[in-house]
Amino acid sequence: MISDPATAPTGTEAPSNFQWDRLTAASAMCYCLMVSALGVGVVLSELREEFGINGVIAALHGSTYGIGLLLMGVFGVRIVDRLGRHAALQLAVTSLVGGVGLFCLGPSWPITLTGTVFSGCGAALLVMVMTGVISDHHGVHRATAFAAVNAVPGLAGVGFSLLVGAALAAGWSWRPAYIAFTIAITVSIVVIARPVQLPEDRRIGTFTIKHLADSRVLIPCLFIVNAVITEFSVGIWAVTYLREVGNATAAMAPVLASLFGVMMFIARLGLPVITRAWGTTAIMRCFLIVGIGATLMCVGPSLWLRVAGLVIAGLGGAPLYPLTIDAFYRAAGDRLDSVTLGAYGALAAGAAVTLGPLALGVLADLVGLRWAILIVPALSILGAVTQRPHRRALIDLDYGVAT
Repeated sequence: MISDPATAPTGTEAPSNFQWDRLTAASAMCYCLMVSALGVGVVLSELREEFGINGVIAALHGSTYGIGLLLMGVFGVRIVDRLGRHAALQLAVTSLVGGVGLFCLGPSWPITLTGTVFSGCGAALLVMVMTGVISDHHGVHRATAFAAVNAVPGLAGVGFSLLVGAALAAGWSWRPAYIAFTIAITVSIVVIARPVQLPEDRRIGTFTIKHLADSRVLIPCLFIVNAVITEFSVGIWAVTYLREVGNATAAMAPVLASLFGVMMFIARLGLPVITRAWGTTAIMRCFLIVGIGATLMCVGPSLWLRVAGLVIAGLGGAPLYPLTIDAFYRAAGDRLDSVTLGAYGALAAGAAVTLGPLALGVLADLVGLRWAILIVPALSILGAVTQRPHRRALIDLDYGVAT
């Protein structure tokens, strides 16, 4: 058992401030493994060229994670109830790593797509389990904890992009680099997490999707959908966009796109500063910043202005997920247990991750990838309007949430 204090489920006193401990570090490394599941975006151009697939099929490789989230949102609670958190987490990691192997070694796109289904489902189950673990372990500090453990994968994503970019620059295949990264993260998880005991969840009733009829569940879930679809659509297509629209080389595109991950890392670590400075306007401002960045990616006349737009989008997009997830837990946490909350969070994120890249892929085939990116500013405006401080205050008042 780790020596650091956990929250109520472990029967010990909660920390007075957010703390990095072994469980938090293990959680961050688990999220780093998701870079492998979502790293398909870095090699979308290579897949399109190698297998001669269109934008829709390419986008499906990224959307299978969303499909997995939807499946885990419906069936994940039953898996956790039957296996327990520890075994469910082991299953998630095994499915993710096995799927990545199939994706990297597959000789045709149906096999690579099947691999992303396995890795997507594993990643989805991992997210569902870890969201509840982090919430139970850090309690009222969960927003900062969510941001912190989701920031580390941003740095891992930078390393992943640089590794793949270096392989392509050397004229090698991207596959060995992809597999090596996955193995390294998996070994790190085993080493760090082995002595860690996960907090037990507090189950309340039987899981059912009927809770979506409750506005305290549905409306915050829709906010999560809007936030994730806005941020994720930019990240998953970043490398392909810079290569096909910005005319970056195959080796340079992953390196430049890694700046998106750098900004995600910086912004999420700085989330407490952002929330103190912007208060109730933080989510609205972040949506507007993403919209500005995506617009610059579209209209920028040079590669470097498009990269600047990508950097701006990463800065604005990073806080959206942890802030909307925290708002969801505050709104519905008194009615649902952490596992059920994680399942609904998975459903919301799954809808976004499925629809976002797929919609962008369809639009890319219809109007070209350059103009398809304008769906992101449209979603940003929607998010900014729905997250106006006055509207947020009314919603929190309706839910009885302290602001």
